[in-house]
Amino acid sequence: MQMSRITLDLDKLVADGHLDHAEAERLSGFALPDQRNTLLINLLLIFGAISVAGGTIALVPNAITGLVLAIMSLIGAEILRRSAKGHSLKTLSMALVLMGTLGVAGWVGWEFQDVDDGTLPTVMIAVIMTASAIWFRSALLGAFAVLSLGAVLGSGTGYWHASYALFVEEPTITIVAFGLLAAGLYKARCVLAETWQTLLTVSARTAIFMMNFGFWVGSLWGDRMGEHWFAPDRWSERSEWRDTALTIPDYVFTIGWAGALIATIIMVRRNSFLSITSIVFLAIHGYTQYFEYLGAKPETLVIGGLVLVGLAVAAARFLLRPGEDEAGNA
Repeated sequence: MQMSRITLDLDKLVADGHLDHAEAERLSGFALPDQRNTLLINLLLIFGAISVAGGTIALVPNAITGLVLAIMSLIGAEILRRSAKGHSLKTLSMALVLMGTLGVAGWVGWEFQDVDDGTLPTVMIAVIMTASAIWFRSALLGAFAVLSLGAVLGSGTGYWHASYALFVEEPTITIVAFGLLAAGLYKARCVLAETWQTLLTVSARTAIFMMNFGFWVGSLWGDRMGEHWFAPDRWSERSEWRDTALTIPDYVFTIGWAGALIATIIMVRRNSFLSITSIVFLAIHGYTQYFEYLGAKPETLVIGGLVLVGLAVAAARFLLRPGEDEAGNA
C-alpha cells in the first residue's frame, strides 16, 4: 500500500479544537527533520566539487584528467553510499554519480570519436550508463541509459540557432526494440523488490517516449530498414541503395500509431501514465497529420478547431467519469 505524506498545522488544529495539546506534542515527535540545512550543505559541496574539477581540468587540460576526476567522483559516491547515515549526503552522492558517469561517458566519446565504426562508442556509452544506473539505482541514469540505447539505434537530437531537431533513423527497429524494453521493464517491476521500482518505472516510461518518437518519424517519412548501418556514405551510392532497400510506407506508421494509442487509452487504467501519455501523443499525431496533409489554410483551421473542441469534450467525459479509481502510475 502506498502511503501519502501530509502536512498538518498543529497550532491551528489545537486552536480550532480538533486536537488537544498532549496529542499535538505526540504528533510533533513524529515529524521529519528539517532538510533545508542539509540541502544547503549538499549544494555547497556540489558546487565546490565542480569548481575543483573545473580548475583541475584548466590546469591540466587533457582527456585523462577528466577521466581521473570522473573515476574519483564515482569512488566518492560509492563511499558516501556505503558510509553516510540516513539521507544527509544523498544529494551529494547522486551528484557525484552523475558527474562521474557523464565524465566517463564523455571520455569514451572523445577518445573514440575518430574510429571507423561509429557504433562502438555509442554502445560503450550505453553500457556505462546502464551499469551505473543499476549499480547506484539511479532513475535519472536509467533514463539516460535508455536514451543512449536510442543513439545505438540511430536516434538523437540536434540544436542550432533557434531550432531543435529530433531524428530517428530506424523507426521500425526503434518501435520494436523500445516496445519490448518497456514491456520487459514493466514486467520486472512487478517481481523485483521495492528499491528497484523508481529506476524501472522511469526507464520504462523513457522507453515509451522513444517508441512514440519512432512512430512519429515513421508516420512522416516511412522507413528504409537498415539505413543507419548499411547505407553507403556517398550520396550517389546512397540513392541507389535507397531505391532497393526494404521500405515501409508512412501510412503504415500513421494507422498503426493511431491504433496503438487508442487501444492503450481504452485498455489501461484511466489517469495512469500510459493513459495520459497516449492521449498526449494522439493529439500530437493528429496535429502532425493535420498540417502535413491540410496545411494552415483558413477553412482547414476552422474545421480543425471544431474537431479539437469535440475531442476536448470527449476527453473531458472520458477522464472525468465518476466512480473509477483515480490513482494509477503505470
